[in-house]
Amino acid sequence: MTLRFLAHASFQIITDSGIKIVIDPWLDQNPLAPIKSKDISADYIILSHAHADHCADAVKIADQKSTFIAVAELASYFQEAGHHTHAMQIGGAFDFEFGRVKLVSAQHGSMTADGKYGGLAAGIVLTIDNITIYHMGDTGIFGDLKLIGDMHKIDYLLIPIGGNYTMDPEDAALAASWIKPRFAIPMHYNSFPLIKQDPARFADLCSTHGIKVKIMQPGELITL
Repeated sequence: MTLRFLAHASFQIITDSGIKIVIDPWLDQNPLAPIKSKDISADYIILSHAHADHCADAVKIADQKSTFIAVAELASYFQEAGHHTHAMQIGGAFDFEFGRVKLVSAQHGSMTADGKYGGLAAGIVLTIDNITIYHMGDTGIFGDLKLIGDMHKIDYLLIPIGGNYTMDPEDAALAASWIKPRFAIPMHYNSFPLIKQDPARFADLCSTHGIKVKIMQPGELITL
């Protein structure tokens, strides 16, 4: 299985059986993204919430066979536009052909680009071939992150560090210490001036808690 950092909070997972999963695609208008929507495809598109910097390119990537996975309100939005969807809700989990998806809480808002309510913001816990990836979406720090870490053995934590709209490096490092992943991968930073951060600072802060950090560059791919 491979994990590719597309940019910002966008990732692509390709399973050993060849299933392609894209999370929170925002590529075409992202100055840091070396990969654009025309360059990738997806069997499943998983969305943490409705803001444009997490789903602006979802429809462009989708084809007739793609399935959107999101909270019920956001899934309904894409269903009304003619797409296949699987609606979920916070705390719910489902076993798909590629593995298990569970949605967990995130402290954030959610509204589509045309002003429609996007449901609750979510974090995404995926377990595929005994590897668990927790994409935190956009979130501030909150105490139940420790509970999420206690309930799941997280291998790869995709964690926002940009500040202003989400946790900053200090809060993110503390959250990582509660979740205790094998590796933390910072995301959601440097895409625009308000969220400019040094990921090396996050790595240094995590080291004081014994958390290993992998800083991925946009376009970089790793084998899990």
